[in-house]
Amino acid sequence: MASNVPKFTSFRPKPKAAAEPPKDPQHKKVEQPLNDKSTRPHSPSRKSRERDAAASKDYFRDRRGDLDIVRYGTLNRYDIPSYRRFGHGCVLGISTDRKIDREYTTEKAIYITPARGKRQKRLLIDKHAKHSSGRALKVVKLNAGDNELHQDFILLSANGKRIHSDSDDQDEAIQETDYRRIEGANSAELVDTDMQYESDVDVAIDVEVTRKNASLVRQTREHPEDVTGWLALIAHQEAMLKFERPSVELTPSDTAHLADIRISTYKEALKKTGKDHDAQLKLYTGLLKEAERAWDGAKLASEWKEVLERYPENMELWMMHLDFVQSTFTRYKYEDCRSLFLKCMKALGTSASDISPSATLHVLLRLTSMTHSAGYQELALAIWQALLEFHLMRPEGDASMEAFESFWDSEVPRIGEPGAKGWNHYSPSDDATPADFPPLQEKHLSISFFEDFQEREMDATTKLRFPGRAADNLAEDDAFHTIFFDDLKPCLEVVPHNPSVVLLVDAFLCFCGLPPLAIPNIQRGWWSDPFVQHHWQSISSVDVSTHFTQTLKRFSECPARSFQMTTEILFQQNFSLGGINLSANFVRRLLKLLVSEPMRDTEVFGEYLLAFECQNFPKEAFKTAKRLLKGQPMHSRVYNAYGLVEASLGNSAKADQVFHAVLFMGHGDTASLTPETLQVFSNWVWEALQRGEQTEALWRLVSPRTSLPPQHSARNAHPDNTFIHIARITLMEMSERALLDQDYVTAIRSNALLALIAYLSNDCNAEQALEIHRGLSAWFVSHKLSKSPSAEIHAQELARFLTYHVTHAPIVKPSLIRNTVEPLISHFPNNTILLSLYAANEARFSIDDRVRGIMNQNALLSSKERSIAGWAFAIHYEMLKGEISGSTSHSIRALYKRATDSTGAHCPALWKAYIHFELTQLEKERVKRPHKSSRQEARKSNWGARVEEAEQRLKDTFYAGLRNLPWCKEYIMLVFTDAKDVFGDEEKWKLSRVMLEKELRLYVELDSEDA
Repeated sequence: MASNVPKFTSFRPKPKAAAEPPKDPQHKKVEQPLNDKSTRPHSPSRKSRERDAAASKDYFRDRRGDLDIVRYGTLNRYDIPSYRRFGHGCVLGISTDRKIDREYTTEKAIYITPARGKRQKRLLIDKHAKHSSGRALKVVKLNAGDNELHQDFILLSANGKRIHSDSDDQDEAIQETDYRRIEGANSAELVDTDMQYESDVDVAIDVEVTRKNASLVRQTREHPEDVTGWLALIAHQEAMLKFERPSVELTPSDTAHLADIRISTYKEALKKTGKDHDAQLKLYTGLLKEAERAWDGAKLASEWKEVLERYPENMELWMMHLDFVQSTFTRYKYEDCRSLFLKCMKALGTSASDISPSATLHVLLRLTSMTHSAGYQELALAIWQALLEFHLMRPEGDASMEAFESFWDSEVPRIGEPGAKGWNHYSPSDDATPADFPPLQEKHLSISFFEDFQEREMDATTKLRFPGRAADNLAEDDAFHTIFFDDLKPCLEVVPHNPSVVLLVDAFLCFCGLPPLAIPNIQRGWWSDPFVQHHWQSISSVDVSTHFTQTLKRFSECPARSFQMTTEILFQQNFSLGGINLSANFVRRLLKLLVSEPMRDTEVFGEYLLAFECQNFPKEAFKTAKRLLKGQPMHSRVYNAYGLVEASLGNSAKADQVFHAVLFMGHGDTASLTPETLQVFSNWVWEALQRGEQTEALWRLVSPRTSLPPQHSARNAHPDNTFIHIARITLMEMSERALLDQDYVTAIRSNALLALIAYLSNDCNAEQALEIHRGLSAWFVSHKLSKSPSAEIHAQELARFLTYHVTHAPIVKPSLIRNTVEPLISHFPNNTILLSLYAANEARFSIDDRVRGIMNQNALLSSKERSIAGWAFAIHYEMLKGEISGSTSHSIRALYKRATDSTGAHCPALWKAYIHFELTQLEKERVKRPHKSSRQEARKSNWGARVEEAEQRLKDTFYAGLRNLPWCKEYIMLVFTDAKDVFGDEEKWKLSRVMLEKELRLYVELDSEDA
């Protein structure tokens, strides 16, 4: 009966699973025979032979098979076990200098990396760890039309014998990552083919950098005599070093390594271009710049000696050598440095090559600035007095050096001093006017030695400001106070005869720390020289208003400014003399003496005098203007300055009268429009715009060819289109003619007025005016003048128009200002007028900080392009942002460090501002002293640690500045004045000995017994 029962296969007992091969332990233990007593060898037993044979099988018989092969057509990948890791990351079959990369290895693939490289970064906590290089994913939204288009499409196979489905074929077509492969990370491999990827920017940049390097190397091998290829290869090494770094900023060790690479390349280039004099000069210039970062002082000094003997007449090499000698702490001595300056000026004076007068004046300015900073302030001022007297007040008769010696030794009042008449009005019978000086402060025994030293030293510095005379009864024992002709003769002999009057006065104004003269299209390199910037103006505005005008004013009050000076901008300066310890009366008397002499460019000095008095002596400016107009009645520039004086003092109606009188003088009802009167005409139009009278401004614009209505009420309606068309043609013709004559300032002014016509006649449409400005910008670009001083003046004129539009239009898109100013900043990244306008426009968008971005993009990443003014604006902007907008003391300190590590390394003004910043941070920590409360002791200990840390930061900053400013006495005196509570007596004594060692001038003698 049992045979009749149906037998279902489902009731069959399941077959036993095949036994897996035993897993051998990683470390086998050696088996010992059971009978260990016999020492003779014997054959193994039968049982042990069977056990070893079973364990050594490499395979076993599978009677069932793998059902997944039938189901999937291949092995089930999920059942395949992972590798057993063994050997500390090494892989069997591969050299031991290769290991598994933990960062990229997954359960499907193993990636290999060199084992002897740097220690792998901890991805979560290491700030320099490499971030994920995965490309950004972009989800693509399919169009509805594309979906519907493929709804009725069915793919039919062409092979009737096809067994597997299409989906299987598609899976097989996609190459699956094999877990057994061993290869490097492939960043170009798509992780998900259904996603659309953005281009891998980092990989593209790396490939481009290496490709360019290979191309430059090939170029230097094929054309070794081409210095351009060598210089391009040397400059490219920084990019090669940066693209492997997690940060774009190079560390000091990276900078030294880069210098070594470049030095070796320079030496190789010098061997290949041995016969090209100009090429050798360029290569030596770059080699010495890099050697300052890598060589010690003795080796560098020896190299400098050889190069200067080979090229004794090159101005650029001399300036670099002067920078090196003046800023090297271990080698600086005042007398040695002064002798080197005079040697440089003699070499340039006797040079057969064409040395520009501005180059010689630049060296002289550096010499007097260093002399003044070293404490010899009387000598520095006497040199400038002698130069101005000798070259600008020269008599018509005997003007020899001996005659000037008689004038100087007579001790009559000199230029700038009360009662001075000038050398040309000197008579041997003139008597010297005795100077009345207050007595110097006596020694105080009741206070500490260093407090007494500080008080007496500062007192003498203030009172002994001007060059002494033999008849003075003050500081009779001071050998450096009285200045004789022999002290000045070396400087008078090295300055070329008949120098430019304007350049000489402009260099003196730079020495005083005053704004430059308004002389466009004349390059003066001393205004951007960090060595002569010894004082920054303090910020006076504390207004926190969000109004655009106030915001722009705050950003415009940058302590260091950079722009092309114009007459209109000159009247906005404050003419501070705080850094030179000179009185405003001294400068005023000097300028008055200059404008009283019949010489060229007198109207330039008169304009400057009126701007100076408008800020320092506003009540006297009107009288001075009347006096100047009597002596120069036909100079429209003086009339224009007088009108600006009235406008600056708030007398708008009076300014209109002055401008109107010049323009309509002898022309009836139509205004005179010539290149000479164009500046007056422009300010007349802008005076109406500043009052908000746009229709009146449009009538003034059409007045040169149109009679103005006699009644002001009749000018409430817009002028006829015919009048506007005539005015537009007149200004267009003037602009085109000026461009042909290369009178770019006239072309810029007439173009700006043309833009105002388009703006006012089209309902204040800014795009109409900007289109005209873009036309002139395109002209500058096509004539390769896009970065010239004239193009910068045009950019400032465009910024002036945008400022007016923002403050008077009801609605202004921020993108209009942003898109217009950004290209201008790319051409002039250090122009503080453009930067201020851009920052004021972006002040409303603190989250998206475009100001930081554009400064980093344009210049902050290139130390060669960023000037001191650019760094000053970056720091000024960071200070104004505040903590709410992401600015902290750490971000400000980081900017200071970056500035002092680049172009600001030898700028006294920057280092003094840095010290005062750290002093401010120290004072903030001190006022946080905890009061009586619970846990007072713990809080007090934390507070004390923070104060000590702030004090140490201040000391570290000071000593870092001292190593870069060995000639600057005023910087070292900060230890005895502002930072006297931070430094101890022992440190003060050591620093006072440093001043004596560097031959800096001290008025008070230091006695070690009293200290």
